[in-house]
Amino acid sequence: MPDRALNSDLLRRSPFFAAAGEAAMERLLRPSFTQQLPRSTVLFDQGEVPNFLHLVLAGSVGLQARDEAGAETIVEIFGAGELFLAPAAILGLPYLASGVTLTDVRVLMIPADVFREGIAQDPALSRAMMELLARHWRLMVDQVVDLKLRPAERRVARFLARRVPEEAGAGAVDLQEPRGAIAARLGMTPETLSRTLNALEARGAIRLSAKRADVVDRALLMQTGLR
Repeated sequence: MPDRALNSDLLRRSPFFAAAGEAAMERLLRPSFTQQLPRSTVLFDQGEVPNFLHLVLAGSVGLQARDEAGAETIVEIFGAGELFLAPAAILGLPYLASGVTLTDVRVLMIPADVFREGIAQDPALSRAMMELLARHWRLMVDQVVDLKLRPAERRVARFLARRVPEEAGAGAVDLQEPRGAIAARLGMTPETLSRTLNALEARGAIRLSAKRADVVDRALLMQTGLR
């Protein structure tokens, strides 16, 4: 892998590989490779059986679900450092959603059979996988609560706040993904998303530019929409 050193540095910052450790990371890296892909590339299609597990090194990937009538929506967005849809690769079952690049991306492709063998034989890798699945379970439950209980302003505020480290208190949030994809992830129309972003800016919680939102006060943002 010509860019192995760069990949290793990026992977050490991934929650999954940080938990798995160096030996497990090296085991999975040996047969893996990277791909540089443009926006709107289909990484895998809904209903397809996985040949690879994907870890985002740079950019964003959306999980796009499609119903029987052909209507589509973005279910979740994963950014750099995220390993996603591991259950399909572990179980050898079809994907429940498609993976579509929302920006230009760099992705690590880990052969699914190598990954399955690794988690069966390596306790550190198995523990890291359990942690990943637990985080994704919490993410799924939180998203259900978002869509069923939280108003639009609170959903947007929490989405932005989660992209800023808690300890930082403030920071820039890149919004390179299409606004329509972000709106779909948050269960609203693009028009509602735009109005909500403008309302948060008027409140002094963020400053907007074309592809970025500067979070002025993360704590204030996290309190937005609370009754």
